[in-house]
Amino acid sequence: MKKKTRYVILGLLRDEAMTGYEIKNCIDRRMSFFWQESYGQIYPELNAMQNDGLLDAREDQQSGNRVKFRYTITEKGRQVFNDWMTEECEKDTVRSEAFLKFFLANDSNQADVIHHLEKFHQQNRERLESYEMFMKSFQGLEDMHNHKYILKMLELGIRQQHLYCDWSSDYIDELKNND
Repeated sequence: MKKKTRYVILGLLRDEAMTGYEIKNCIDRRMSFFWQESYGQIYPELNAMQNDGLLDAREDQQSGNRVKFRYTITEKGRQVFNDWMTEECEKDTVRSEAFLKFFLANDSNQADVIHHLEKFHQQNRERLESYEMFMKSFQGLEDMHNHKYILKMLELGIRQQHLYCDWSSDYIDELKNND
């Protein structure tokens, strides 16, 4: 199984140069319903990709004395990304600690389950609001047709967050009303 971190980075850098922090922030704000990466995955991969000639880095001293690097994709990086896009997708896996706890909750304290459900609901409500704000940022753009794939994935994320919020709200009501 190939590590996908490099392809996430290459894909994001196709549109604009970014720092490692900006890459992480973009993943967290826009892709978290289907993808996560940690700083511990991103920064070592940025270094490896630079060594492999997939990225260029230049110093970017925007914040105080701390040196940041802004990364841009190279032609070789574009080719590696394009080659990966033609490959078949591997089987998807979903890992959710919340889902695991809900699945295994039979003998658990109901108050704990409700607490986890309420937290799950809150997190998904916040994600939903974030995705809806991101979607609104596209409204009125003259080049919306250039963003059709992002918009469709964003639509999926919004639908998913609605589903999670509705499901968790219903489940909380069910548990509270069965006492």
